[in-house]
Amino acid sequence: MRLPRLFRARGRGAAGAKVRADASKDEALGVEFYEPTHGLDVEAYIEREEKQGIHHLGRYHWATGVLAQRKPRAILDIACGAGFGSKIVATRMPDAEVLGADYDSRAVELARRTYAAPNLRYAQGNVVTWERIEGETRTPLGRYDAIVSFDTVEHLLFRELAFLRMADNLTDDGALLLSTPCHQLAVLNPGWEHHKIEYAYDDLKGLLARFFRRVLVPEDRSLPNFEFWDDVINAGRRRYATRTNPVVCLEPVRV
Repeated sequence: MRLPRLFRARGRGAAGAKVRADASKDEALGVEFYEPTHGLDVEAYIEREEKQGIHHLGRYHWATGVLAQRKPRAILDIACGAGFGSKIVATRMPDAEVLGADYDSRAVELARRTYAAPNLRYAQGNVVTWERIEGETRTPLGRYDAIVSFDTVEHLLFRELAFLRMADNLTDDGALLLSTPCHQLAVLNPGWEHHKIEYAYDDLKGLLARFFRRVLVPEDRSLPNFEFWDDVINAGRRRYATRTNPVVCLEPVRV
């Protein structure tokens, strides 16, 4: 597969170093991660009609149903933030090794203090360069049977490279579980300062199709564990708009 110029990563040397520097994020820009206030049970947020909690925790509880069917042995929660979602996944999937990675060292330290599990590790990591960061040391983040990426790509300048890295680092039968805000029309430079773009539904599906041969979406009910949204989250009330969010991406395209 030959990628358009927009998607080509530079090679080694000075150009590669520039990509690495530009892909980094400045912690001084502020905290971008959510912290739950009523525990890890999504029903507590449904009872309070607390939208943030419903959205952030609901996606991870949906994901555990999908992952339980697939039985992956190695799972990456990229942009794990405070780690509550990684803990939900690790608890439900005790036979899997789970890594929660986030670019923000403050989030990683909070996660390590707050949401530990025997099969769960945390690391500072960069989804664009696919590096694990330990001081001045950089090593590859590794290869996984499943990658969870919730509310991540809208924060990135180099989203295409992030999709390329995720596709390249999934096993052949692996799955990417993805969420990102979607609308009828794309929103460039949204009002919230941490977002760079919020995709249009069709734009997101078209973009994902460049990196995955199969993209399962809620609107045609091909999305695995779709009943979770109907029976738990939206039962009797529309609490989460599921159009093209979340999605499951399968059959990664190798570049």
